[in-house]
Amino acid sequence: MKPKTKVRTTEQVLREQEARAKAERENALTATEGNALIADNDNPWLEMSTALDKILGLPRLKFSKEAEYVVGESESLAIGTRVIAHADEIELGWKRWENNQLIDQRWGRIADNFVPPQEKELPNNEPVVQPDGTSRKPWQFSMELPVTVMDAGEQVLSFTVTSRGGLGAVSAVSRAYGKRLKEGQPGRPILELKGDKYWSNRFHTWVNYPVLTIVGWTDAGGKPLSLRDDLNDDLPPNLAA
Repeated sequence: MKPKTKVRTTEQVLREQEARAKAERENALTATEGNALIADNDNPWLEMSTALDKILGLPRLKFSKEAEYVVGESESLAIGTRVIAHADEIELGWKRWENNQLIDQRWGRIADNFVPPQEKELPNNEPVVQPDGTSRKPWQFSMELPVTVMDAGEQVLSFTVTSRGGLGAVSAVSRAYGKRLKEGQPGRPILELKGDKYWSNRFHTWVNYPVLTIVGWTDAGGKPLSLRDDLNDDLPPNLAA
């Protein structure tokens, strides 16, 4: 007779995940402090930029209400831009905001088997009246997908989504990546940044949402696969990359 598996409570899982995340941050910071300037004597500027990215976080990429992929406050990426999605680094969970400041979170990576708690398990989540008169709960669910912009100096951004449409788009990328891993195929998805819209009966207006179209995959080393390699088929010369 097999022994029964002990079931952990949500609180125990969260404590373990937070402790592991804290340890990883401390280890990363220690490594950064000790190696940032000596890891690559050929180009310490790039090494310092990489070290700062780990501390400050990647620049944010968001899909605006005006159907634009916005970087920071003023830059943007054109519709149709292609990026390599680091689906193995997707993070998700709940973040609590007050006065535009992050004060608490239940956050982790899919790769670490992080399981976000249910909304009813979050503390202090009563709706708060906003300056415009609407009410909003302080805890917000979101996902972050790191992407490398192709043909742009390999700029790395963190695509952040909170809307239902955005969450669905990133979730679809995660599902496709998981399916490919299950089939034993390496690599990351190559996405084309697009958008679409739907009519909202609730707000009586068109609502724009991001569309992340998978147009290819990389190999295990991060290099885009040719169409022939990706499909593993004998393609006509005019279709082979």
